[in-house]
Amino acid sequence: MATEETKRAEIKRSEDRMAHFERMMTERPRLIRLWEYWWNWYRMRRVYWLTSLWLQEVRSWKRKLRRWEKTGQKPDMKEAEIIRKNTSAIEDGIAVVVIEERDTEQLARARKWRIRFPRPHRTMVSWIAAKRRRLTRIRHWIKEIRRELPALWKKFVYVIYYAYTAPGSERHLEAHLEGQCHIDPKVQAKVKMLANKLLRLWVAKPITTAQGVEKPGYAVPLLIPPGIAKPPYEGTFKSGSAEWEWGVQWEHTVEEGEIKPAPPEVEVKEKVRLKLEVYDYDYATLRMFNEYDVPPVWWEEPQEELEKRLKVGVYMLRRFVEREETE
Repeated sequence: MATEETKRAEIKRSEDRMAHFERMMTERPRLIRLWEYWWNWYRMRRVYWLTSLWLQEVRSWKRKLRRWEKTGQKPDMKEAEIIRKNTSAIEDGIAVVVIEERDTEQLARARKWRIRFPRPHRTMVSWIAAKRRRLTRIRHWIKEIRRELPALWKKFVYVIYYAYTAPGSERHLEAHLEGQCHIDPKVQAKVKMLANKLLRLWVAKPITTAQGVEKPGYAVPLLIPPGIAKPPYEGTFKSGSAEWEWGVQWEHTVEEGEIKPAPPEVEVKEKVRLKLEVYDYDYATLRMFNEYDVPPVWWEEPQEELEKRLKVGVYMLRRFVEREETE
């Protein structure tokens, strides 16, 4: 198998040839069809060596994680962070490669481009299809790496607070979404957005009384403020005797309604538990509570999948419709 240095050299050679044929398209436009063929061939050759390099890298990172686990060696957090950043860079590169392959494939199919190398492929379309299968394997290894990669986890609590204070009448409610995420600032920004959206959808769920009657939940007072659903997903709002505050508190957890400090921890997780609750401070009791197990890097899941796991949004409506139909 070719070494990483060999593969990087082949990638560079392909890029140089692409630059050459791009110049030919301008300098000798009469042969533009010929130059386009070779420019696209070297483009796919670059992708061939690039994806081969990526596959070799992700496999080596996976072996390193297994070695840490088997030997009981303490994870090197700096090295773990480098692996995490490199896998993210490869994912960004895959997005570009997919576009490049699609564009060249359309042209190759339309012009029926045939190739002699690499064997056994006879057409450029066949070559592209084979490389696409390699992308599937790379994505698989990245998923495995992220599942086992040790990380510095920080706990957080997303809070929506409501208070109504008037002579002879008071009300104090707080909605919490508690969970964990990587300490990376980009991850925290995404988690903040998702926590806001998921908590609002969950609070909006109707509640069932002791008599079995469903009525609007605690969304009525908690979700009134304008701008609560928009960036930066934190703020305050006052209206008469009522006031609201919403935002995230990093490195904190909830204990009996109180938000307390919780320092970061180095862990390898198989799952993360999201806890959601509405706490009534006037009666020192929980009005709503639930918890859900989600994948460890849950913020990378599509929002729709998270809503499905938490049974909120359209999935909450489907549940009620299905129950009415069975009744």
